[in-house]
Amino acid sequence: MTNLDARPAPAGKPAHLDSTATGETDHTPAHGLPSATYLLAGAPFQPDTDLGQSLLDEAYGKHERPQCPCTPQGVPMYIAKVGVRYIVKRMPETGLAHSPSCASYVPEHLTAFGQLLGDAVRVDPDSGQTVLRLGFRLSVGERAAPDVTGPPVAAESVRTNGKRLSLRALLDFLWHESDLVAWSPGMAGRRHWGLVAWLLRQAAGTARAKGHPLSERIFVPEPFRLDRQAELAARRLNTWQRAAARPGRAQQLLVMIGEVKTIEAARYGHKIVFKHLPDAPLFLDEDLHRKLVRRFAQELDLWAADEGGHLMAIATFVTGRGGSANAEEVALMPTTSQWLPYDDPYGKVLLESLVDQHRRFRTLPRFTLPASTTHPVAVLTDCAEPQSLHLRLEHPSELEPISNDALGWTWDVSGPIPPLPKPVR
Repeated sequence: MTNLDARPAPAGKPAHLDSTATGETDHTPAHGLPSATYLLAGAPFQPDTDLGQSLLDEAYGKHERPQCPCTPQGVPMYIAKVGVRYIVKRMPETGLAHSPSCASYVPEHLTAFGQLLGDAVRVDPDSGQTVLRLGFRLSVGERAAPDVTGPPVAAESVRTNGKRLSLRALLDFLWHESDLVAWSPGMAGRRHWGLVAWLLRQAAGTARAKGHPLSERIFVPEPFRLDRQAELAARRLNTWQRAAARPGRAQQLLVMIGEVKTIEAARYGHKIVFKHLPDAPLFLDEDLHRKLVRRFAQELDLWAADEGGHLMAIATFVTGRGGSANAEEVALMPTTSQWLPYDDPYGKVLLESLVDQHRRFRTLPRFTLPASTTHPVAVLTDCAEPQSLHLRLEHPSELEPISNDALGWTWDVSGPIPPLPKPVR
């Protein structure tokens, strides 16, 4: 699949990026890692430079392909445009062609994402756009979205139909596209909400859904600062007006992504208060709140047990007459303190152990895979050969593997964590 490959791993906003494009000015993340180097017509260049942007502008008009030099033969990439900026992205289904040490490497035979390509996710390398088919509505007049707030239903086979993205699967997609699923030791202490929010907006900037740019429908709060509260509120209200009722037109919905601070009772129903949106909660009626607590009981329990972690919420909402956000559909996703998603407490322990041991790895989102399917927690990319890491929570005969390959390293959680494959330093 595709990811943002402007550098070996997400580290910060390029210095040349116009801050007005994102609304971020004095909280720009600092670069922590050097820019990646690619080849155009055999000559090396870095996308995050003025020269690199000029070369990409010319190559974009000619439909030329940059090459990733991570292997002797090189791997073709493609160019996407986000606002006035060009980025280099991985070609669909080429993740295994890259070196495991490359940020573009993805073990596609182990990830659930490949099952979505061609249906729920369609990539056009010539235009640089990704078209998403969504399983939830983005306007009040649309056919009602399927109810995903009930208990999860196990699929009849390992492969789901993959024809549409649920709300939660959209969050997985954006996390995957932002490379927030990847970790290397150089990222320690450099991931924070300003960077996470910027990367999510960049990922949305190259996608379209229901005939419109996804970036027009996504709202990700900027880092909150008390001395800029009025400025941030005015910009938010302007964005939220897209989801306000208008005479003679179907009311549109926006998609909000934010970190949950609290879920508490409101004057009517309940509300989700986001950490970087303290003055504008997301309101839920009693029925939606009841369904949320039932469907995402495990996610809420994981969040309650981990004070250092984060709970991400993604929601569709309309804007009321008073400027409030009123939720229609909500999904939740817990992450570690490093913003790495996980499904259960054992997965969290394993990911934190990898971080503590300064390992380089990628987590693998489930997307639409049912819980009855075994799925690697992560893949180590600092070994002589990439190594998948599995948990054994149930008897093996009760679970279906995602592929026919034998499971790699496995931790039977009834015992201690076995020694990890050794890294190549």
